[in-house]
Amino acid sequence: MAKHSATAKYSSSEITASPASPAKAGKSAVITAEQRQHMIAEAAYYLAERRGFDGGDPSQDWLAAEAEIEQRLKAAPPH
Repeated sequence: MAKHSATAKYSSSEITASPASPAKAGKSAVITAEQRQHMIAEAAYYLAERRGFDGGDPSQDWLAAEAEIEQRLKAAPPH
């Protein structure tokens, strides 16, 4: 079985945080709350998959995935 990183589907070049001001909106993609939630859910799934879905706490998986996605969103270069 292939191992995936927690956010295998999303590279930092694909993730761009919401722009700080509307004037920058044309230069940056905006991540909606729904997209962010989907990214976190997928990352949490990969965390559980890495341990073979054995044990663990779904809430802790979510929190770890949320922290990783937030870090990637903040680190993403503006377009």
